[in-house]
Amino acid sequence: MTLVEAGENNSYELSPDQHRRIYEASSNGQGGIAMQKQSEVDLLAVHYKNIDLSKKSKHAIREFVLPVAYAPSSLALDELQKISLKDLKLETHHRGGFITGRTIVHPYQCSEIITIIKGDGGDIVTLILGFEDDLYSGNTYSLPINSTVAIKEPYCKYNGDGDFVIRVDHPSDIAVLRGDDPTVSMIMQFASGSIEITPTQWRNAGDKAYLEKEYSAIECYTQALDNAPIGDILFVQDTYRKRSFANLTAKSYMPAKGDALASLSGNILDVRAYHSAGLAAYSLSLYSESKTYFERALQLAPYDVKSRKELLRAETRIHEQEDGVYDFASMVQSVSSGIIHLNHATYSNSVEIRSAAGHGRGLFSTAFIKAGSLVLCENAFCLPDMYCEDKPKDNERFWDLDAGGYVRSGKEGVVVDGVPVVDSFLIEAIRLKNCFSCPRLSLDLLQAHLSTQPSAPTLLSTGLWIKASYINHSCLPNLTRAFIGDMMLIHANSDIPPNTELTQQYLAPEAHFLTRRKELPLHWDFACDCPLCSTEGKSPDEMHQQRRDLVTKIKDQALKAQSQHTSHHMIPNGTIKTIERLTRKLEELHESDVYADLPRLLLVHPSIWLTDAHRSRGNHAKVVTYALEILRNFGFVDPVKEGKLCLAGPGRGITNCESFSALRVAAEAYKALGNRELVEQCEEAARGMFVVLTGSEVGIDYVFGGDRSEEM
Repeated sequence: MTLVEAGENNSYELSPDQHRRIYEASSNGQGGIAMQKQSEVDLLAVHYKNIDLSKKSKHAIREFVLPVAYAPSSLALDELQKISLKDLKLETHHRGGFITGRTIVHPYQCSEIITIIKGDGGDIVTLILGFEDDLYSGNTYSLPINSTVAIKEPYCKYNGDGDFVIRVDHPSDIAVLRGDDPTVSMIMQFASGSIEITPTQWRNAGDKAYLEKEYSAIECYTQALDNAPIGDILFVQDTYRKRSFANLTAKSYMPAKGDALASLSGNILDVRAYHSAGLAAYSLSLYSESKTYFERALQLAPYDVKSRKELLRAETRIHEQEDGVYDFASMVQSVSSGIIHLNHATYSNSVEIRSAAGHGRGLFSTAFIKAGSLVLCENAFCLPDMYCEDKPKDNERFWDLDAGGYVRSGKEGVVVDGVPVVDSFLIEAIRLKNCFSCPRLSLDLLQAHLSTQPSAPTLLSTGLWIKASYINHSCLPNLTRAFIGDMMLIHANSDIPPNTELTQQYLAPEAHFLTRRKELPLHWDFACDCPLCSTEGKSPDEMHQQRRDLVTKIKDQALKAQSQHTSHHMIPNGTIKTIERLTRKLEELHESDVYADLPRLLLVHPSIWLTDAHRSRGNHAKVVTYALEILRNFGFVDPVKEGKLCLAGPGRGITNCESFSALRVAAEAYKALGNRELVEQCEEAARGMFVVLTGSEVGIDYVFGGDRSEEM
């Protein structure tokens, strides 16, 4: 059976359908002996042909199909038994064993990293790395030729008739000694017992590897420490100090901090040790601890410029962390200039994670939170895709996040053979449950909404914020999130009493209740029981369908009018009156006992259309009427009482770009009507919404300045 045609096709880049055909055929050979029918010459020829085809391709294929999930190895290499490539069986996870090999080709890189390894007995096999990791990705020479690999409990996968591969989906399942690292040869000779290496030689080799930014520097320093002369304290302290620097370079911050503190000797060299410990603690978001280390460095060397600079940086983070005070103008400027990762502390002083009845865990207020206040300002745990590389996954806070029904091994994050056990399938399950889509700047989204001129679509990515992931969904949330780079800023929509569960919208509520009732369980694995959904559920399905049909009729009328007239002021009065009549009928179809205190989302867009139509004609009284209807239909019931704007109160209304615009349009119309008091009240409320929607006051003067009729 030939699953991939020969010729000019790239046999490494398979379509989902080809993956499916291989999977369906794989069960036939399960447990069979893995026999490589292609010769080494043919296998290498296909590999380099695919590399050439990839280079010629104008558009790199990034399709990736996840295999059936399986658990990573959680055993150390010395607990496993070595097996040869000849011992491999198809569609089998060889639990209790490991294989070794040497790469004999340059790697192929696209949706996966593919190479060919040769075992001790001369057998060869294709090796696929089905994960992305800093050690292997983003480098033309990742997993270079002549690298030595050890694969724990290898997965031998059927890949078509006469073909099989070793597939590694978990980065902790493979150990690599890179072929382009000159220190590797020495390590291999030492491991085979062919040479003796002194502790000083190990340390010198580590120095060389460190200068060349090779990962083997850590191993060399470790060997130097393990074999250090008894009683040579200075040698040990110096080597700990060097390994601390190497761990910092490798972004292994906890080991770096430990090594730096272990190197303390009571002399001037401790300046470097405290500085290293401070940098590591800072990277772990331990800002108070970081501050302590930099202060100790400065006690030994008061004029150390680097430690002084880092101390000020740590103090700024502490101020952010404790008081929620940020330099938002500087943050927005940085993002506007292309810097996405902003390096700020997380503020979360008024919230905590608790059990949420019927909803797993949730985030709750620990004190009274005033409407418009900053509730949470969190640095992204990871923000991949177009922005930059992901952060490491060896963080217990990450592994604790909800993964739906995925069955965990309980070993994820445990350090084995010097690296944390990583379950790539668990990562994907957590990602699907906890990631948010996000713009670079929420300010850009609002300005695009306000602009009357066509603008380029706002670029979106996805990211993961640990604490924000615990906030459960509600179609009527008490929080709204915004973004400045990799910082998520969450503000209160209304006053929030202590011990209240905090909620946010995972996505904007679908106006049609019947659609929302169907889609949320389908895509989010839960049926929403928020006040809007639970109360709308009391309305019969027949009434929901009548409202839906009428909305469709109104939409058709509006689209027909817009297709016949280039602007609202040219639309005939008769058409406007028809849509007003249909909108009143739609309002009557909303039962007063169901919707008395709830949003009427199906009425929002007809109200927006009528507001724009009357605004284009300068009919200010009608503009006020329908702008207030927009607010009422978003849940701000009775927005004006006794001549005063009234949007405050728990659970009042949905804050979004449309309700913000309604306030601004109402202010404009009140100004034309000479009602200065309501102008000021509407503008004040709109300014408050601006901060909630964009995350800060940056840009507020620009949005509220100038000729509003042109901006709107």
